[in-house]
Amino acid sequence: MKIVSFDDIVQKSLGIIKGSSNRKYVYRKYVKRLVESGKLQTIRKGLYAVLPPLEKPEEYEPDKLLIASKIKKEYYLGFHTALEYYGCAYSVFNEVHICVTAKDRFDQFHHKRFTFKPVFVKDVTSQVEEKPYHQGLLKVSSKERTFVECIDRVQYAGGWEECLKSLEGLGGIDFEKLLSLTLEQRRKGLPRRVGYILELLRKSSPFYEHVDQSIIDRLRAQIKGPPRYLIRGKSGNLSKTWNLYIPEDFEEKLKGI
Repeated sequence: MKIVSFDDIVQKSLGIIKGSSNRKYVYRKYVKRLVESGKLQTIRKGLYAVLPPLEKPEEYEPDKLLIASKIKKEYYLGFHTALEYYGCAYSVFNEVHICVTAKDRFDQFHHKRFTFKPVFVKDVTSQVEEKPYHQGLLKVSSKERTFVECIDRVQYAGGWEECLKSLEGLGGIDFEKLLSLTLEQRRKGLPRRVGYILELLRKSSPFYEHVDQSIIDRLRAQIKGPPRYLIRGKSGNLSKTWNLYIPEDFEEKLKGI
């Protein structure tokens, strides 16, 4: 299973064609013929799947993470897509989140049943790790960055219920690192949301039961100003611990796992 870009093909052709490769010639001579013969499947302009022998182009479905890894050079897979990579996503989505800076923006596109969607971020290097995947490498947000970003922009984690049920299975988090990353964001409402969710998960998941109370206390120490809403515009009971309005049915989202 392999995904290649047109640039990859041009680079490979340098070993076959003497001198510099003419891109139009490479397309006519190789790419167009390989697509027509069913050996390459066009994913979008300039991006192709190499079909295994005996596979039919109309039936073959490339791996969505491999496709996502070839769209941009500077990127990482984040939010729900990262949760899927780590094997803890409660549901499997057909939408893939590719995190890029504004200068690397691309238009959302579809291939087969998948939708590839850019999510704009300011930084694509901090707390981003290269992970082995199908004899290649993917760039994925660390578990700590995945946790914080899912809490901060929960719409990209599938909404609160999907987010909580997925994070409950995200083991191996370094909670000191999680604390540092949360505070580095300098977002007034973020420490209280992260703290509340950590406290909630500490009660329900073996992966969080060892969260040290000092982590919780340091997050609480960041609370300043008036109460905030966990879900913008949705009223609820005020948590005095976190100075946060929590919808009445919120904790029910973790039940039934």
